[in-house]
Amino acid sequence: MRSRLDLTFKKIEMKLKKIINVFILVLITLSSTSCEDDFFADNNADPNKPLDVTIPAALPSIQLAIVDSKGGLYSTFSNMFIQQVEGVERQWESFNKYDIQPVRTNQPWRQMYEKVFVELRIVSQKASDDGLNHYLGVAKTLEAYALMMTTDVFGNVPFTEAGLGDENPNPAYDDQLSVIYPTIQTLLTDALVLFNSDPGSIVPGSDDVLYGGDIDAWKLAAHAILARQYLHLGDDANALAEAKLAFAGKADNMGFNYPGGGNDGGWYGFNDVRQGDIEFHPTMRTIMTDLNDTDRLAVLDQTFDADHPYLVAAMREDLITYREMQFIIAETSTDPAEKHAAYLNGINASFEEVGLEATEYDAYVAQTEINPGMGSLTLEQIMTQKYIGLFVQPEAFSDWRRTGIPNLTPVAGSAVPRRWFYPENEYLFNSSAPARDDQLLFERVGWDN
Repeated sequence: MRSRLDLTFKKIEMKLKKIINVFILVLITLSSTSCEDDFFADNNADPNKPLDVTIPAALPSIQLAIVDSKGGLYSTFSNMFIQQVEGVERQWESFNKYDIQPVRTNQPWRQMYEKVFVELRIVSQKASDDGLNHYLGVAKTLEAYALMMTTDVFGNVPFTEAGLGDENPNPAYDDQLSVIYPTIQTLLTDALVLFNSDPGSIVPGSDDVLYGGDIDAWKLAAHAILARQYLHLGDDANALAEAKLAFAGKADNMGFNYPGGGNDGGWYGFNDVRQGDIEFHPTMRTIMTDLNDTDRLAVLDQTFDADHPYLVAAMREDLITYREMQFIIAETSTDPAEKHAAYLNGINASFEEVGLEATEYDAYVAQTEINPGMGSLTLEQIMTQKYIGLFVQPEAFSDWRRTGIPNLTPVAGSAVPRRWFYPENEYLFNSSAPARDDQLLFERVGWDN
């Protein structure tokens, strides 16, 4: 009986192979015809220049490229380094031990340069030419955010000479402290001026998938990003001032709600197809357990699969948040009352973020170890709560580098990574790229002092 079944299966397999081969031939034929049609339609097209599209058509894809990047490797790598999540299977087990090759950063680098920076420069030029001040302000704010996200993990990066295509295939790397960070500040201060100017003949609307054209919300976001950049530079006074001009609540957060149903949040998409590769980290579990943080832990410390209660398909992917601003105020304020209130606001917003109620929050902050009272807060308490509150937020990686909180033991070797490798493609194709450095992961970026 077994041999007859085997023979039957072999016949079925052969028939299926024939059908598949015919199908492939049809696809190849159709593909060839399509290529020929495209070729003869415009044989003078320059493949190095993007197609000319309107600003409303270009804006959503730029914004989503930033959101997708932030919720992709910018989160998985950065939050793995600071031991919020742990790579446990396949190549992620090696990544968790810092065995990461430069080729792994090709994709996020390409995403930012090709789908964000190049496209934003086109949008900015059009908006400037046509006097569309609000669109230009949005473009500058997005550029500042994307530039900070990129430089914070790579260090010195091409910017002033980037995106010129064949005109300059080897763009120079700009210094983070003397060029990149001042550029970020200028972009944001310019944006705030533009938001208070005449908007021009057309204004952002439904094409703005982050704020729906709400310019008042964009102003708050620009202040929030300024607060983050001042904090990285150790300028507490200006970080505090900008954070207090930023978000008044969770509703102001700068982000995107993935609808789910196939258009899913980055973490859900990863967990759905790579279940078992990444899980909640024992280091974070220990920190939260020691603080009796049982309610948030019950939400976050679940198997990383499609049923995770927080990393859902219809996830809200925030780029910068109210709770981050409150923790910045708590860290930088010298007013005990202001510091204490902001600290509690940040914790409360974190509970709200993961779907918990006031009852759970009240029980948690009733502990003296969590809430020692006005005038008794320590930096370690503030940064530990921010570390928990910014779960899978790449900014937590910057916080750890700035403060050393929490204290982390390397998974392998003697040091925890402090940055990313430059992409393999940069080493291969950009003669201006820095020399290869096998220890680059453990070296500091400009502001990390």
